[in-house]
Amino acid sequence: MIKKIILAFVCFSVIATAQSQNAFQLPNPSFEQWDGGNTSEPTHWNSFSSSDGTYASLASTNHHYRRAGGRPGSNGSFYLTIYTKSIMGIKANGNMTTGRIHAGAVSATSSENYNYTQRSNSEHCQPFTATPDSMYVWVSFYAADRTSKAHVEAIIHGDRDFKAPNDVNNPDLYKGHAVASTYRTSDSPSEMEWTLLKVPFIYDGNDDASYILINITTNEIPGEGSANDSLSVDDIVFIYSAWLNGIALQGTPLTGFNKGQFDYAVHVDNLSDFLASDISVTPQANDASVDIQLESINDSTRLASITVTAEDGVTVKQYHIYLCSGEPEVPVGIQDADRPSFQLYPNPAHSHFTVVTDATDALMTIHNMKGELIMKRQINGSAQIDVSHLPQGCYVVNINGVKRKLLITR
Repeated sequence: MIKKIILAFVCFSVIATAQSQNAFQLPNPSFEQWDGGNTSEPTHWNSFSSSDGTYASLASTNHHYRRAGGRPGSNGSFYLTIYTKSIMGIKANGNMTTGRIHAGAVSATSSENYNYTQRSNSEHCQPFTATPDSMYVWVSFYAADRTSKAHVEAIIHGDRDFKAPNDVNNPDLYKGHAVASTYRTSDSPSEMEWTLLKVPFIYDGNDDASYILINITTNEIPGEGSANDSLSVDDIVFIYSAWLNGIALQGTPLTGFNKGQFDYAVHVDNLSDFLASDISVTPQANDASVDIQLESINDSTRLASITVTAEDGVTVKQYHIYLCSGEPEVPVGIQDADRPSFQLYPNPAHSHFTVVTDATDALMTIHNMKGELIMKRQINGSAQIDVSHLPQGCYVVNINGVKRKLLITR
């Protein structure tokens, strides 16, 4: 009975944590859910068919498709393709947004044509209060003109109906932004050449973080490009920083520190008097939380474990410092190692979840709460994992020694 109570508490904790973590990623970031058939809108995304403005009826013809398959390594069923279309001789870029498309003029470059966050309509706004470090997105792009550039932009802004591109150059109207641009990845419209774009968020605005506006277009310049230029998109993921930029012991910077090195050994004169408060750190992201613990390894060695948790509460990195009264050395059997962080979402999961790691050729295992091995596979960067065959309940996902709890519900 006690074990059941403990398990129920763990599962409840996972649910509560997962629900809070949903705010740190986009809903339906892999375009797996759609409102209907192949030409419907992806759930939580909006196209020309739901546009408003004087010319909304003219612009409402379809510019996108649901495609079967996905980027390399994906186990997903679908991805999004948008394309440029010529309407009465006017080229209209493929366009998909978390906000709403406003078609207010015939000229593609008019300021009356924009995407915007419509706060009064829950279908056309995406609340978002986080500050991710970077954005990853998989794309495959074909354009007749080699100089054409497609892009995926993310704009974090305050409690306002932000308009893009109208407001993008006014720092008082946003908090931060990330833009992933690419020239064509394929020389043929019939070939899919996927590439993973990784771009940082730049926080140079003065507004708060209340909403996020994502815009996906076949050309960064309105009305440019050629008819049937096509951009395919899969798996938009926000990455959060758990790196340290510095460690100091009793006010002295740690010799040889590198944010990608996780194990150190140093000599300490008065080992028994050394306290956790003697360690100070500088996180790369101001919104990361840090926990420092000290434990004794033997009479001459103590271990300081510095756990850095990113804003999303999921991304974790851990640094180790072996404090030695004699010659500094890492105990036998402990190797310097990059302990890669990883993210998994959605959590709770139903039939699939996506895992994203900064490791290559990493081993992922999934165990049930009895410790039994349920699944094992290699992960390179990111992958979508099918768990539709697993019973609902709590599981532990382990990648190269870093563990996360996963809840599967039906």
